[in-house]
Amino acid sequence: MKTKVFFSLIVALAAGAIASSMAFRQRSAAATRAAKPTAARTFQVNGRVREITAATRTIRVAHEEIPNYMPAMTMPLQVKDAALLDGLRVGDEIHFELSVTDDDSWISRLEKIGDGKAAPAAAVPSSAESTELRRGERVPDFALTDENGKPMRLSDFRGKAVVLTFIYTRCPLPNFCPLMSKNFQALQERLSKAFPGKCHLLSVSIDPKFDRPEVLKGYGALYGANSQSWSFATGTEEQINEVASSFGLVYEPEGGMISHNLRTALISPDGRLVHLWKSNVWTPYEVHRMIEESVFNLTAVAKAR
Repeated sequence: MKTKVFFSLIVALAAGAIASSMAFRQRSAAATRAAKPTAARTFQVNGRVREITAATRTIRVAHEEIPNYMPAMTMPLQVKDAALLDGLRVGDEIHFELSVTDDDSWISRLEKIGDGKAAPAAAVPSSAESTELRRGERVPDFALTDENGKPMRLSDFRGKAVVLTFIYTRCPLPNFCPLMSKNFQALQERLSKAFPGKCHLLSVSIDPKFDRPEVLKGYGALYGANSQSWSFATGTEEQINEVASSFGLVYEPEGGMISHNLRTALISPDGRLVHLWKSNVWTPYEVHRMIEESVFNLTAVAKAR
């Protein structure tokens, strides 16, 4: 009898060891797949240069339709190799290769196929930029509608540092709206730990016709948004325009999508503009440090001690 019990115990332990080993191998395989870099898809595109920003290695391009990816529209696209900008001028016709992964997009190759002298470049829309707030100015107390369909105002967050950005849920470029939302996801975790109850994140949609409250609520759930620290907002076109113009956001519907630049703002607890990021190169760490140093002055207090 004792032999049978002992044998059964050995079999059970062996089965447990095998199951644990299989689970470990499955987790390891999953981790390996997750760590494996995503292969870039590439698209061959023709377009015309509308603006060149050497500091951020960005070209604003009016491009033709990209089949199975994006309609014809005007978008700022980045190059990783600054040499691709050499000799390039506003108005030039170009053929370029657009590379896209799950997390990034960039112009990987570029060839000039037409001289910019042949046609003047279209002016960059400036109506929103002309009313852009300056650092230290009070941000207008705008009214919007949150992801629960309830009215909200900027003043609802008075007493908290507010980080505001603009998105739309159908944005196809991974380093535009999806990157802003991933950064906010990381910020939510950082700020909730460092400054509990003292900060709020606000993502404002520039696509009010599609991004209704229920759409924004589902989108927020994908990024683990906690409504106590991160809100999503929509509104009428007039309301969205009012907020966008305050921060110099320029956007325009094109072919079912939206051409837009990027703006992320840090607003002080008393409603004044602290800083405005005008690209996608900011990091959650950078925003965290600025809130710590410029909003709550924690670094200065620590040094004084």
